[in-house]
Amino acid sequence: ALARQYAETPGRILALEMGGNNPLLVWDAADVEAVALIVAQSAFLSAGQRCTCARRLIVEDGQHAALLDAVVALADRLRIDEPFAEPQPFMGCVISDRAADGLLTASQAIGGKTIRPLLRLREGLPFLTPGIVDVTGVDVPDTELFGPFLQIVRVKDFDAAIAAANDTRFGLSAALLGGDRALYERFWAGSRAGVVNWNRPTNGAASNAPFGGIGLSGNHRPSAYYAADYCAWPVASVEAEAPFIATPVGIADA
Repeated sequence: ALARQYAETPGRILALEMGGNNPLLVWDAADVEAVALIVAQSAFLSAGQRCTCARRLIVEDGQHAALLDAVVALADRLRIDEPFAEPQPFMGCVISDRAADGLLTASQAIGGKTIRPLLRLREGLPFLTPGIVDVTGVDVPDTELFGPFLQIVRVKDFDAAIAAANDTRFGLSAALLGGDRALYERFWAGSRAGVVNWNRPTNGAASNAPFGGIGLSGNHRPSAYYAADYCAWPVASVEAEAPFIATPVGIADA
């Protein structure tokens, strides 16, 4: 709709920063506690209401049982309350009761093995507890569930992990936790996303770096130095201190 609206003004750049169905891969990670904390921040910060929040946790099948236990235990400990409550909460409510109702309905219809159900904490208010579900082998709709809801996908090898990460129409953020530099560079090169992180949350973005995604996540990179692309007037110049041009071929002698 926005592209149609701007069709008659081609001189304006239409930069779209939309949502995501963002993957978070865990591979060969030794520090279970640190990784669990990054997973929780990626998935549940701001009650999952950030476009860069992790929606899918991809792990090697048969591995990381201790990590998943730690993530669930950490989710149980997250304080959910109003902004100025004491003790200070980790996250608050989702934006509205309508949003909460939609998330609850979607989480119940998604199938898979429920590890921690998404529940309404207070009747009549949009406070939700973090939900975690294992959707391995389930045909899950490629949609952005904008709330504290994490889907776990188990894969056989790293190639399958990258394929699972890219199995989305979105392409905003992605992150790898664990592995060495070579594995990260393999992940970085194979990722279909505009923000690709290593051993950091999916929802961290630097103000001095490009930001944006591809596919349904948007276009261009409307941030940092790339801001010059949409707030400046590009002008090309070919210059010399004095008039000069080589004599073209095909001109007869004077």
